[in-house]
Amino acid sequence: MASARILALEFTDFLAAFIPVTIAQLLAALAGSYYLRKITYNKRTRYLVWFLWVTFFIEVIAAYAPIAFFSEYKFFSFVDNTPFSANYWLYNCFLPLGFVFFAYYFRTYIKAKQSRLIIKITSVAYLASTVVNLLLTDVFFIGFSQYTNVSGTLLIFLAVVLFYFELLRSDILLRLKQFLPLYISIGVLIFNLCATPVDLFSDYFSPENNIFIKLRVNVLMYANIFMYLTFTLGFIVCSRKKRSS
Repeated sequence: MASARILALEFTDFLAAFIPVTIAQLLAALAGSYYLRKITYNKRTRYLVWFLWVTFFIEVIAAYAPIAFFSEYKFFSFVDNTPFSANYWLYNCFLPLGFVFFAYYFRTYIKAKQSRLIIKITSVAYLASTVVNLLLTDVFFIGFSQYTNVSGTLLIFLAVVLFYFELLRSDILLRLKQFLPLYISIGVLIFNLCATPVDLFSDYFSPENNIFIKLRVNVLMYANIFMYLTFTLGFIVCSRKKRSS
């Protein structure tokens, strides 16, 4: 979901960030598929694994933009001099869905009606406002929407906090090590808390500031790797139990 925000200086820089992140995403999707084979049927976990596979393929498809650019459009020449020469449009469509998906995922583990209602209303409002923002601004083809990222991070933070409150009121604390949503929450929360501030600061630096760009690339790369490896660890650890979550 988030390696989309990587900006490369050279093709080698792109590969150095793209390859490890994509491998981490693939590992998470494969581990999720393995988990589904080991546990009893669980709809929400199946949706999560499907989402991880979709994310992986979105990342691979989006690689057309840097490949076209660095090859001077010898590859994917049909996007040259079109609004689709960059892949911003693809992520501006996908990222809001990713934020809403994870909010929904954590909501399914919350029993308190008020908390579930808060997440539902907030998610609908976020999605609607994101669409309006993309329609009323020119960011869709030229950059990543800061509104999408910041408000999406706040949505995730709200959903995770309410999810943690739910954990405190339950007996799940006794078996947290084998509770898959905990691993998912840690990965998603840490990633967004690291990535969003870097994205915000990017508005205050010029594209020629190589030091900040390299810092941004590294922060986003390691945040992505941490998140997807945390997912992978969760799937592997939790696949050893008989009861699904």
